[in-house]
Amino acid sequence: MIDAATWIAQTLDLHAPDIGAIPAALRPPDLEAGYALQDRVTALMSSRGHGATIGWKVGSTTASMQRLLGVPQPAAGRMFESSLMPAGATIDFRRYRRPAIECEVAVRLGQPLDARDGALTIEAVAQAIDTVHPAIELVDDRYGDFVQAGAPLMVSDHFFHAGLVLGDPVPSWRELYLAAVRGCTWVDGQEKLAGTGADVLGHPLKSVVWLAGHLARRGQRLEAGEIISTGSLPLPCWAQAGQHIEIRIEGLGRVGVEFSG
Repeated sequence: MIDAATWIAQTLDLHAPDIGAIPAALRPPDLEAGYALQDRVTALMSSRGHGATIGWKVGSTTASMQRLLGVPQPAAGRMFESSLMPAGATIDFRRYRRPAIECEVAVRLGQPLDARDGALTIEAVAQAIDTVHPAIELVDDRYGDFVQAGAPLMVSDHFFHAGLVLGDPVPSWRELYLAAVRGCTWVDGQEKLAGTGADVLGHPLKSVVWLAGHLARRGQRLEAGEIISTGSLPLPCWAQAGQHIEIRIEGLGRVGVEFSG
């Protein structure tokens, strides 16, 4: 029988079945097993051309997202060299099952963050950050029924992650109170969805605090140079072919993509 990591990695092929169809014998029974499987999927994806990992995405960070997914806690996934797309990219809609755009605050670390000796504070996270960006996370629904798929299976597949588009770095970000910024998603020139930084665990940098603690429990730390996409302020905006979708975050700027196909 095919092993679980290979089964999950192959679902990036549109001709493969949705991840929710994984045989019961291969399904991770709990979150610990899901993250262990994620490690194996990461190694397999890197060996198959996705490149080295560049950082992390944190999902399920707002109450509305947790209700949508049936996942009452944050979840982490890896991002790869192949994840990065340029601002203004044209995305082939046909390459994805059910793509969506998320409006996020992303950070790049200038220093490592290690929570193995105790929980970190937002202030410690801020000191370790090199740059802050408005960002699009491209996500793809490879699961079918979210609730039936369950968190352990979704984290094994990097929790919907499909791509990352970074806007320009914002030199003055320390002058902003990130919990108060408003982020919105615009489709073809019209605002469709909105949220605030406070919707993301109370403050976007709390996602980094959570991620550092999650990694510490697995004997790991965040490294200098890694990018963290901290979670969508509004709900995902499910895309259609031919749309121009842009995210705008007060004080941080905007970035957009086109969907072809």
